[in-house]
Amino acid sequence: MNKKVLITGGSGMLATDMARTWSESGYDVVSLSHSQLDITQADQVKQAIEMTAPDVVVHTPGIGVDACETVPEDGFNLHTWSAGLVGRQCQRRGAALVYISTCGLFGDEKQFNAEYEPVVLKTQYARSKFLGEQEAMRQCERSFIIRPGWLFGGSPSHNRNFVYQRYLEAKRAEASDTPVIRSASDKFGNPTATAELSAMILAIVDTQEYGLYHVTNAGAASRYDYVKCIVEAFGLTTAVEPVTSDSFVRSAPVPDCELLDNLNVKFLGLEPLGPWQEAIQRYVAGLPAADQV
Repeated sequence: MNKKVLITGGSGMLATDMARTWSESGYDVVSLSHSQLDITQADQVKQAIEMTAPDVVVHTPGIGVDACETVPEDGFNLHTWSAGLVGRQCQRRGAALVYISTCGLFGDEKQFNAEYEPVVLKTQYARSKFLGEQEAMRQCERSFIIRPGWLFGGSPSHNRNFVYQRYLEAKRAEASDTPVIRSASDKFGNPTATAELSAMILAIVDTQEYGLYHVTNAGAASRYDYVKCIVEAFGLTTAVEPVTSDSFVRSAPVPDCELLDNLNVKFLGLEPLGPWQEAIQRYVAGLPAADQV
């Protein structure tokens, strides 16, 4: 009998790629969107896990960094409280829990941060996600905590698909009198493909070595580097201008550096994900031609 995975937040970018990847690997996949499962409601969580009887629950929901800064309660409800609800039911069921966290848990110093570095919680989003990690591990002894990089992937319809949104921005600029877009040269992270992240999470889960894992595509990028690579991957002529992050108004004091080092993946004996530039090329090449007009 195939193992079963329940994916929460099933309409999201990562959840979509998780469902496809795990299904192709032989798992029976049940993916529930917010309209099908409100993960902040204890009775709904209990019922969903009892009815689906999963071997693994992948908990993906999240709201934006700036939205959490504006209404912190929403972040704690969705990222922290829900982790406890799901964790308790996983523990009762004997299921493993995969909690999707964030790369935004460190400070401004430009360095690759390993799993063993102390966190620096600059935003309300970071606080709610980190406390969600703690709650997941406290409630479920079979927890995997995954901190991914800057995510891209899913379909063009996902509004958090950074690669495709930058493509649309560059296309609009290309057709205007000023064919240039701007991007911050002082914010750093690891662009990470959700499809490749999904495969790595599956490999980690199959080891049954519970714990904390940073999972990103290899290499560092500024936002400017990231956007420039995207524009080039689509073959567009739009220029990309490096600017400081002060040019973009944010509610949240986002860290200057969100670079992660994937030490525990290496210690586990798994091959880390390849360079982020190649992942972008693969993603763009896989988009239907109709989406590149």
